[in-house]
Amino acid sequence: MRSGFSARIWLVALAVAVVSRPATADDRQACLEGSKAASAETIAACTRAIQSGDYNDQDLANLYHARGYSWSWTSFSDRDDRALADFTAAIRANPKSGGSLLNRSHIYNQRRDYDRAIADVNQAFEAGLSDYGKRVGYGERGHAYHGKGDNDRAIADFTASIQLNANDGFAIMARGSAYFAKGDYDRAIADYNRVIALDPEYAREYSARSGRAIAYLLKGNFRRAFADVDQGQALSWLATIVFLAALVWLCCRGGARAFGWRSGRTIIEMCEQQLVDLRHTNAALEKIAAAVEKRSSG
Repeated sequence: MRSGFSARIWLVALAVAVVSRPATADDRQACLEGSKAASAETIAACTRAIQSGDYNDQDLANLYHARGYSWSWTSFSDRDDRALADFTAAIRANPKSGGSLLNRSHIYNQRRDYDRAIADVNQAFEAGLSDYGKRVGYGERGHAYHGKGDNDRAIADFTASIQLNANDGFAIMARGSAYFAKGDYDRAIADYNRVIALDPEYAREYSARSGRAIAYLLKGNFRRAFADVDQGQALSWLATIVFLAALVWLCCRGGARAFGWRSGRTIIEMCEQQLVDLRHTNAALEKIAAAVEKRSSG
């Protein structure tokens, strides 16, 4: 889930109108209108404009933001550090720089510095955001809450994002992951189903079917779980489950022998019941494996 998230956030681009043309207007314009194809020239123009001393407050914040954004187009190993420094400089020049706050929160999320990520998003909301900015903010803060294990708040943020755009596959899948982490497998499956229906290619790229399969598996619905995976993966899961079942039975059997003299027939009876349950499970799994094999050969 997380690779799609990184690609998405860098779309928080800066759009500003050129309202003045001082001596370094060409550098300023080249900085603000830069492109990935000319990333080196864009960064150089931003640097000259910043160092000119002709800009301050919002104008200076725009230049730092543009250069910070441009680092993502480079292959520098420290591009995130450079971007972080520029977004911080932009925020220092104008604490209401919503785009820089959101981009910095993304970097903090990547570094698992969730408290700082949340603080930046909160500040961005206070500064005022467009609907698109709000969606990005809810996504970043939701991710941070999810990383902190606060899945209820994560779900609330992802839901707020979905309310702004009902077809936001990223937010729906992220909410499904939060439901999954919370153990609410029915709602997780519902969100995974929704992502798959909205955009099968996006769902395939970010393994939403695998997430749904695991959710079905944890619910004990083996048939639906195996339907979401290919034959090789299904048989691998089957072998693992059978192996674990056999291991549990052997441990119970050994435990009964070791401790039966202390607990009388209690542990023996428990293991015998466990063995009956495992036999039923194995019988069901064998039927599933046969069905999978038949579907593949057919």
